[in-house]
Amino acid sequence: MAGSKAVQVLEILKKISDESHPVTQAELLEAMRNMDGVAATENPGTLSNTIDGILRQINPVEYTEENDPEYRIKYRGYQENLLDRKEEIKELKNEARRKGADVEAIRKELSALSAKAPSITDLRYIHDFTDREMDLLIQGVSFSDSISAKEKANLIGKIIDTASIYYETPFYDRGTGKLKFNPDGIFARTSRMAENPVREGGMDPGGQVSFIQKAINDKVRIGFCFNDYDADKNLISRRRKYELNPYHIVVYHDMHYLIGNMPGRENLSHYRIDLMSDIKVLADDAGRPVKRTPITGLECAKVTGREWDPAKYMSEHLNMGYDEPRRIGIKIPQDQYTVLHDWFGDHYRKRRTSCGEGFDFVDVVTSPAMIVHWAMQYAGVVEIMDEEIRERIRDEIKKLEEKYGK
Repeated sequence: MAGSKAVQVLEILKKISDESHPVTQAELLEAMRNMDGVAATENPGTLSNTIDGILRQINPVEYTEENDPEYRIKYRGYQENLLDRKEEIKELKNEARRKGADVEAIRKELSALSAKAPSITDLRYIHDFTDREMDLLIQGVSFSDSISAKEKANLIGKIIDTASIYYETPFYDRGTGKLKFNPDGIFARTSRMAENPVREGGMDPGGQVSFIQKAINDKVRIGFCFNDYDADKNLISRRRKYELNPYHIVVYHDMHYLIGNMPGRENLSHYRIDLMSDIKVLADDAGRPVKRTPITGLECAKVTGREWDPAKYMSEHLNMGYDEPRRIGIKIPQDQYTVLHDWFGDHYRKRRTSCGEGFDFVDVVTSPAMIVHWAMQYAGVVEIMDEEIRERIRDEIKKLEEKYGK
């Protein structure tokens, strides 16, 4: 029964208090009396003993500055180990009741201790997540393109159940248990492909991402089929089996990509996860998972001091092109750097060379094939200075002239 009472106290304290909202024992008792199944005659002394027992069980034995974050329930005086003084007073009272004790001396000592030992109050349950962390978690779920509307409501509800009654979010109505936003408004092309029959076992893109991430964590090699769309909007297999040492997952323009290395090669390559099917962990003849090749053993990773930078990889593979990236010069107006940043992030270098008032020269490292189309898209803003790329652009313009010029 004592265990059940402790659980009730913890659950109510978790619900009605947090770091910014302390409660007294009287407020806690009132909340318990309002609960179904809790007797209205709950004894305050019994509650106090229950609280003392809980504090001894879940908090550190003695307070130090280092173990402050380990306290799950804080209260007024916890830094002064108030609970220990209460126990000392209790022992003195027991001694006073024993035959032959110097009652007067004990009473004086009790009086001195009692003046220093107020009751346990201002209880604050310290939740697993701060309000800021809760906001980040819920936003992450809300704006995910690989979680269904039903799963979003379920997950957000569970996250909020870990908080006190004072926590509020603009994404979820705690009273009705419903989302406050239209989950279909969080659109990504991958989220529309969950029912496609090409996926073995009905695994949706979110499930595929989780499966691949586990393979990355386990450092094992995977196999899969890669697919294309046909005129009937179905994924059609290329009928080629791929093997890959998986290293990283990135999101580029609302598409998930797996970055890895094909066994026997020295470079990295990438694959759209929503176009993959029949994904499995490869096994050897004995049925053991095949370990992937460490990325540190590849020629492409042998650059002193360089760590994995997903933003850099994506800037070097504009529109996730497959050709080898190289350095390319661009002339850009000084008030148009947002265009550059939208596509290359911080991965560009401004040259010191002057190129006329109001303009700068910058260098990017990226896909030569993809930057041709990018330069045509932003023809009114940027100018490519690389002669080989300029020639490719001229060829594309000629083709467009032949197609649309008449």
